[in-house]
Amino acid sequence: MSHIVKAGASLAVLLLLLAAAPAAKADPIRIVTNSGGFELLGMGNNARGGTNPNFDALFGRAHSETHDVDTMSSFTAVLNPLLFTPGFTGTGSGGVYQFNFSQLLTINGQTQTLNMLATLTVTAIRDTVELTADPLVFQFDTFSVVATVLPTSVSGTENGEFRDFICARFEVRPNDCNTTVPEPATMVLLGTGLAGVAARVRKRRRAKK
Repeated sequence: MSHIVKAGASLAVLLLLLAAAPAAKADPIRIVTNSGGFELLGMGNNARGGTNPNFDALFGRAHSETHDVDTMSSFTAVLNPLLFTPGFTGTGSGGVYQFNFSQLLTINGQTQTLNMLATLTVTAIRDTVELTADPLVFQFDTFSVVATVLPTSVSGTENGEFRDFICARFEVRPNDCNTTVPEPATMVLLGTGLAGVAARVRKRRRAKK
């Protein structure tokens, strides 16, 4: 009976040590984002004459960035450097225009379509483009990435070039928040303890024969 008590006590101590051991620090995850470019030409054109399509036009250049993060962090990255060229697009072209457009967003080799909304407001003095988009979720084996485009507004007076950026916030999340990875030393301790318990049981069985 004493052997059983000792073996049980050893196992209990082992389990307590395992529970108290800190989780191993996860290796950094390399997040590579690639966004496609786009062109929205002549957005304020009222179709009343031969106006330049490069006026009230918005150009988004393709862009790529690399970030090393863990599974409980977030970062902000540029999706597209922007060029906005306001200008005369016809008499009576003032007002508000909305355009749906899309581009491809790739994270770690997985590609999805990012659907965006552009709202152009044309006044006699200033033209302004505002951009929004719905979040995208990228699922991987052990983690997921939520990409949320930050609202962007770029404006300028006629016959000029104005620059800005479309940026997004990327949140990296583990797929199972309750899963912890024991340290290698903890696993060695567990194996040693279990081996000791098994040896005691074998010794007790031989003693009974």
